[in-house]
Amino acid sequence: MSETYRFVTDWRFRAPLQKVWSVVLDIERYPGWWKNFRRVTITRGDGKSVGSVIACEVRGSLPYSLKYALEVVEAEEYRHILLRSTGDLVGTGRWEFSEVEASTVKAVYYWDVATTNPILNLIAPLAKGALARNHEQVMANGYAALRPHVEG
Repeated sequence: MSETYRFVTDWRFRAPLQKVWSVVLDIERYPGWWKNFRRVTITRGDGKSVGSVIACEVRGSLPYSLKYALEVVEAEEYRHILLRSTGDLVGTGRWEFSEVEASTVKAVYYWDVATTNPILNLIAPLAKGALARNHEQVMANGYAALRPHVEG
């Protein structure tokens, strides 16, 4: 049985909404900035419009990599993008963008996924906390890596 994970990541940037949208969703550049993204390839579309597919390989601090594909199933420019994940992680991801005050943009990522790896599913009841902390660290690394590109 697969274990389901629900994560919410809330990032704040002091930059215009259009720039936040552009940099945060420029996933193909992640491997150059975000050390946990080993590989990102847009296999269909532009990565931001409905029907686009992005293949990803991510590795956190734990000794395994996750390979999954993200398909854009809904997108409203500068507001939100809904992704369907397949592969090692199945479920959905949703970025929501909003201006919270003058020159501050909130980017929130909702990541609701289940693992398909039998070994991860076997150890999940014992290691769910470690797996959650691993995800939180990956996202913290991402914020630290992307923030200079958004605010610079």
